[in-house]
Amino acid sequence: MTAIEVRNARKTFKAGKRTVVAVDDVSLSVPEGGVMGIVGESGCGKSTLARLILGLLPADSGDIVIDGQRLADLDRKARARLIQPVFQDRSEERRV
Repeated sequence: MTAIEVRNARKTFKAGKRTVVAVDDVSLSVPEGGVMGIVGESGCGKSTLARLILGLLPADSGDIVIDGQRLADLDRKARARLIQPVFQDRSEERRV
């Protein structure tokens, strides 16, 4: 079974008169029990993609499916039961 599936996700933002494409046609899948890392340069859309997967931002187009359920069809509480972030703790890095 696929735990996370992103299909053709797109997210844009208005920046004054410009439209900035933060995530453009991203598709990926993570099998149940699997792990995936997203890497890229600063400003390439990693954090925006994470916010889309968490349901914190709506996608302009595409689908995000968690355990077979479309995030767009779920309310906030139902989304929180399906997927939650684990934040990186950098306190150890600062002590070195």
